[in-house]
Amino acid sequence: RTALFNWLFARRHGGKFILRIEDTDQARSKTEFLEEILDSLRWLGLNWDGGIEFQSKRIEVYRKAAEKLLSEGTAYRDGQAIVYRVTPGEVIQFEDLIHGVIQVNTLEIKDQVLLKSDGTPTYNFACVMDDSDFKISHIIRGDDHISNTPKQLLLYRALKLQPPNFAHIPLILGTDRSRLSKRHGATNLNEYRKIGYLPEAMVNFLSLLGWSPGEDREILSIDQIVKEFDLNRDGKTGAVFDLTK
Repeated sequence: RTALFNWLFARRHGGKFILRIEDTDQARSKTEFLEEILDSLRWLGLNWDGGIEFQSKRIEVYRKAAEKLLSEGTAYRDGQAIVYRVTPGEVIQFEDLIHGVIQVNTLEIKDQVLLKSDGTPTYNFACVMDDSDFKISHIIRGDDHISNTPKQLLLYRALKLQPPNFAHIPLILGTDRSRLSKRHGATNLNEYRKIGYLPEAMVNFLSLLGWSPGEDREILSIDQIVKEFDLNRDGKTGAVFDLTK
């Protein structure tokens, strides 16, 4: 659903939809997981622009950036790791395209690891570098990432980079209003494909989980959804995934 919203936004505004694989954690990055992601995107018709970007191929980029902060004194070594020093008592503010103004005091943020002891980057650091290098203008992601955004904004500033616009969409919930899990029938997308659901129906249904075209319309073609997709129509509360629906 997150990929779909990014794709719809890019197509609606004539932008590019970039596919990035965050695979620096080798233990969790397996070929079969990647193939499942790619198969699902292709089945839904979510074509991406350009080649696939792999973070594992950009380790040297992250290392140089971390060492730059180290040389400037804004980061320090902790064993083999490089850590960014967070100044306490500062208010970090950003305007979320869905939730409005969000403020976080840095007293709630601990020093941020940039490179782990094995030389691989942390999620927040790698994403900051990638977003800048690939000229990402908008990031639409789950609102469970709201806590990551102030940490990333500190790194954008430290690296003198322009941050993108952020939109945090509500999580998908089960019919009991708890976070969606396998007990709600949330198997992977290929399971729905095997059962016989059509990709057009799946795109239609997923697009209405948190977004509304207005006028109580429920059945739209992909072209119609692209034409009308607007983040201002996104809700701020969790959307229910109802198998019966």
